[in-house]
Amino acid sequence: METPGTWIRAGRRRLGLSTRDLARLAHVSYPTISRIENGHEQPRWSTLEKLFVVLGDGLIPTGAAPNVVRLADLADAWTEDATGTHQPDWVRFRAVADRLVLHPELTAQAIMPEPPRSVSPLIDTLLAAIAEKIADDAGISRPRWVRARPPLDEPWSVPVRPSRRADLAATTPAQFARRGVLIPASTIWRDRPLVRT
Repeated sequence: METPGTWIRAGRRRLGLSTRDLARLAHVSYPTISRIENGHEQPRWSTLEKLFVVLGDGLIPTGAAPNVVRLADLADAWTEDATGTHQPDWVRFRAVADRLVLHPELTAQAIMPEPPRSVSPLIDTLLAAIAEKIADDAGISRPRWVRARPPLDEPWSVPVRPSRRADLAATTPAQFARRGVLIPASTIWRDRPLVRT
């Protein structure tokens, strides 16, 4: 017979989360999760709800958990301009970032499934940089799939005047700079806080 601990362990492993990562995202203590997984404690319903929202299991009543957004859904979030250059669809990238700011408990579900490879090396690299930044900001392990995404051969940046190049470098998150993508964080993440309505 399956137990809550079995479901939790399987969901955690499916997303590549450590017990500490799950604890951090669900706002449940690490020892509590460990005791539940090992069958030493029966969880409260409120604890299960928190864990299942993070893990994405369908055991939460409809409407109780927010819709999940995933980086994997952004592999096609680009267009090709007249010069053949791939241009990210910043609106879609911002929508995912906004959703995760409002619902940080969905972070693992958003970044752990590997996005399919696109025909755009820029988008593939951008998705890996975003996943790394989101994981680092949440204090959880980076998804394994980002290791297989190399940095760009040639650095890419949003168009800026030469006089603004230094500002661009200073406002580019480290995860992006290491991959050769130079964009200010404000291209994806808002400078002002979002408010749940």
